[in-house]
Formats: sequence, C-alpha cells, structure tokens
Amino acid sequence: MAVFTPVSIEDAKAYLRGYDIGELIHLEGIEEGVSNTNFKVETTTGLYALTLFEAATPQDDLPWFMDYTLYLDRKGYPAPGPALKRDGTSLGEINGKACALIKWLPGRWPRNPDVRHATSAGEFLAKLHLMGGDFPDVRANSMGIQVWPHLIERCVPKAETSPRARAVLADFREELGYLEAGWPQDLPKGAIHADYFTDNVLMDDDGIVTGVIDYYYACTDFYAYDLAVALNAWGFTPGGQPVPEMISAFARAYQAVRPLSEAEIAALPLLARGSAMRFTLTRLYDLLNHDPSWVVKPKDPEAFYRRLEYHRGIDDGHAYF
Repeated sequence: MAVFTPVSIEDAKAYLRGYDIGELIHLEGIEEGVSNTNFKVETTTGLYALTLFEAATPQDDLPWFMDYTLYLDRKGYPAPGPALKRDGTSLGEINGKACALIKWLPGRWPRNPDVRHATSAGEFLAKLHLMGGDFPDVRANSMGIQVWPHLIERCVPKAETSPRARAVLADFREELGYLEAGWPQDLPKGAIHADYFTDNVLMDDDGIVTGVIDYYYACTDFYAYDLAVALNAWGFTPGGQPVPEMISAFARAYQAVRPLSEAEIAALPLLARGSAMRFTLTRLYDLLNHDPSWVVKPKDPEAFYRRLEYHRGIDDGHAYF
C-alpha cells in the first residue's frame, strides 16, 4: 500500500486552507505506488491528489519536479501539475513530510497492455519530449550511467551468498565497460520521464492515454534513452520475454510524432542494454537487501536481465521498428 504517513481529516483541512480550492469533502488513501504516501482529495471545486514525499524521493529536487510537471500541464500535456497555493508556491508540509497537492488525472494504467495501448503510449512519450523540450531547468540523471558502477558495488556484499547474483555482477562489470566505451555524447536531449512504465501511464477504456504520472526519476538526458527505457517497459512480458509487435508498435508510434535521427536509431540497442542493466541492478539490490517485514515485495531482477540478453542480439536499431 502507499499510505506510509497517516493524514487525518483535520490535518488535511488545515493544509488545504492555504489554497483557493474550496472545502474538503472527502479524503481517501490510494493503495498504489511504492515510495510516497498518496491520497485522493475531493473538494467543492474538484478532485486532486495529495502526495507526501517519503525518504526515497530526492527532497532537494522536488521544486524541479513540480516546475516540470506544471510546465507540461500548462502546455496541455496530461501531466499532474501541482496546484498553487495563495502565495504562489507548490510545496508544503504535513506531519513533517514535504507534500504537494496535484492535479487529479482520469483513467487507469493497463494491466494487460496490447498493441493498441503501446501505440498510444509511444505517441504520448514523443509528445512529452516535444512539449517539454524547451523546459529551461536542468536536472542530472541521478540513475544514469555514471552511477551504475556504484550500483554494482552496492550489490556485492549481500551477493556473496548467492552464486547467481555473483555471476550477474561479474557479467555486468564487463557489460559496463562495453557501455561506457560506446555511450553517445551528442544526441538530442532535454527533460525526460525516465520511468515511463505501464503503471505510470493512465488510459481510458479505448486505450488512449489520459495521464502520465510519477515524474520522480525525471531528469535531463537523451530522448532516445527515454525511448529505450520505455521499450523495455512496454515491449516485454512481465517475465522478460520480448513481444516484437509491442516493441514495434511503440517505436513506430513514437517515430510518427517525433522522428528520430539516424544517430538516435543507431544508439538504441546500446541505450536499451544500458537501461535494462540499470533496472536489473536496482531490482537485484532490493532483492538482496529485502526485509520480510516490508509491505512491498521486491521485483524479479531476472526479468530485466532477460531483456538485456535480447538487446545484446540486436546490432541495428532499425530492428525495433
């Protein structure tokens, strides 16, 4: 569940007095998400989401996240832009936690996505890059290639008791050398989502995107890297088996809205390998360090390791299309 910090009706009413959004009608915890506390808020003027930012979210970067989503929202992109308080600010505090009241977006994330969903998702990722491309502020990718050596070493202590984990980490040390040697330097870049997974993309009953949420890994990086992350998210089964028609549908829909340069297409296999390794590492770390008392269960790192093996077999980025 995603309610880690309790908020009472009285707490919420006191906080909402800082906004011009009417009176509180209903407050309800949202049982999705794994890192922040979320509530659905209904007032006499509409629906909102109240998010309390827990320790896993980088607190110093919260103003960047708020400014970026507000920028997208004002451009007409379905992002959860923050409501502004009477003093013009977007962040506050409840029970010792930084918080924000953000726009409520309709729809649900697709539990069993098909080509129709992948097509709409690809289109809206491209729109995100186009509409947010001139966002002026910069945030470095906190989970980019420069931190992957650190992620590998963080996994080492607990991996001593797991032959499989040791083998994966040994492979990743070699993989990292390959990635670092070929990592592109001059591809088009700007603000990206960097976590464009199925559970962060809301859709209506017709499979059309109605909202894109959870920008807490958003940063400034290559657009093609964001596409590579998304192909890993949308183009495979939960167990990590490729679904070529999903990969192609997503990539073609993206390309139709924001055509990629030949340099971007050529870099896709390398970027896809990198993003697959990054998500394998974070899941491996969570698995190795899992406390059975935690509510959230660790995700299977092998599912992303299988994605990496798939991308290793692709030499030409056009194969994704």
